[in-house]
Amino acid sequence: MTSPDNEPGMVLFTLVCPECGVANPDNSLNCMVCDRDLTNIVLFLEDDSFDLELTDEFLIEYRKNFWGTERTGKVIKYPLSEISNIEYGSPITRFKFDYNGERLVIPLKKENMEVLKEVLPNIIDG
Repeated sequence: MTSPDNEPGMVLFTLVCPECGVANPDNSLNCMVCDRDLTNIVLFLEDDSFDLELTDEFLIEYRKNFWGTERTGKVIKYPLSEISNIEYGSPITRFKFDYNGERLVIPLKKENMEVLKEVLPNIIDG
């Protein structure tokens, strides 16, 4: 028996819109609900206390409430050109970097850490 993911012509909805959280078809240019441009999204990670969006120019952090059930509205944009001294914590999964003279530490789920660790250097090092 084959998985539905292996069916030819099957449309996958894995491109999550960072703005409204709706899953869109993988090849979407804009979100089908809020019409946000999705072409510049390199990576989108949903985590417990925030969501992270990675574009060619920014790492964007969308804060969530204490329970991780909804966003607070606080959005922090880190220009990739101003991020330095990147480290991926182990055994505790922490993403650490310097920004504006400060050392920032972002806790991540292990699977999100692995994906970010694989993708981010390709974007920064170009």
